[in-house]
Amino acid sequence: MKKFIFLILIITSTFQGVFSQDSTDNRGLISLTPEVKPWGRMKFMIIGEDNNIGVVDAGSRIGLRLNQKINNHYNIFGEIEIGVNLGGTEGFGLSPNNSSSTGFLNVVSYSVGNLFNLRKGFLGVDLYKFGKFSLGKQYGAYYDVAGSTDISENNSGYASYVFAPTGTDGGFSGTGRMSNSIVYRNTVSNFDFALSAQFRLDESQFVNLVNSFGGSLIYKTPFNLNVGLAFNKMLLNPSVVPHIRGLNDDPVYYALGINYKSEKLFLGFTFANQSFGDVTEVNDSTIIYSGFGIELSSSWSPTKKISLLLGVNYKQPYNVDVSVNKDFKLLIFFYGFRYQIFKNTSVYFEGAINHSVDNLGNRLPSNISFGSTLYF
Repeated sequence: MKKFIFLILIITSTFQGVFSQDSTDNRGLISLTPEVKPWGRMKFMIIGEDNNIGVVDAGSRIGLRLNQKINNHYNIFGEIEIGVNLGGTEGFGLSPNNSSSTGFLNVVSYSVGNLFNLRKGFLGVDLYKFGKFSLGKQYGAYYDVAGSTDISENNSGYASYVFAPTGTDGGFSGTGRMSNSIVYRNTVSNFDFALSAQFRLDESQFVNLVNSFGGSLIYKTPFNLNVGLAFNKMLLNPSVVPHIRGLNDDPVYYALGINYKSEKLFLGFTFANQSFGDVTEVNDSTIIYSGFGIELSSSWSPTKKISLLLGVNYKQPYNVDVSVNKDFKLLIFFYGFRYQIFKNTSVYFEGAINHSVDNLGNRLPSNISFGSTLYF
């Protein structure tokens, strides 16, 4: 910890030295007037599965982006992004545990989620040719490669292990929006590379100063074709590992990403492999498993207002516990249509043909959705 504090002091003193004389007042204090840009989006979706249909919030957000130019060699940047649940946070249900003396069930209200949740929050410095450093909750190095094929509104991004363990934002594992992280990114010639690490979280599963670390390398060819490799490794408390079902070692994730992007066409391929990096639950028992995933995504825009989507997500476990159904897998074929009504307003129609099987052997339903997005 002393070494870490010493490192922060060195970085702070370095930043002090890069400010020009014009950025200080007559007392010698640094005067900052950052450019702040508020932004947001409202997003609703009507979705149908089996015989059910509902109107849901599909990822509304608000945020702030800031930028402070120091001189021609240094720049400070940051962002805060908050998820907003516009679908409401209160539900109603029947409570057999709170029934009245008449023998009838009572109708009770309950919370169905928070109104706000932090998606990203970070602050960094851009050293131009020396790269960018940022601290906070942010996308890590693994996401730069594995997240490129997540193009659907609600039917993609399930097989890359970006949001691992399943159902999270990847903040715990470091594969998605990393919590308590530091990220370094730079570009040298036709190569983009990144390094990321998480510092100690509060959970008892971690005993190291660094809880996870990762890296990525992307080669940008002259033909609009990008090829990237990425990895991420968690460092768990060794005393915890033997007591979690299916967990035999620290989780490790690898990803290969290839994509082509032009003005009208996007084609993307992601192959991901993980060891002890995903989780399922059977009969209140948490089970860790290894596996691989494949994502294929495509988008074609014949005009500036119209886009057509097509893709596949396939995730297959390697080692399935005896309590998990042997057919357990994820297989989704998705398609979609988007129309840009105005510069900041669009509507979309999407569908998913679902051949997935859950951990109990149940076939998961296909879905059809229609939604709209307003940016401001």
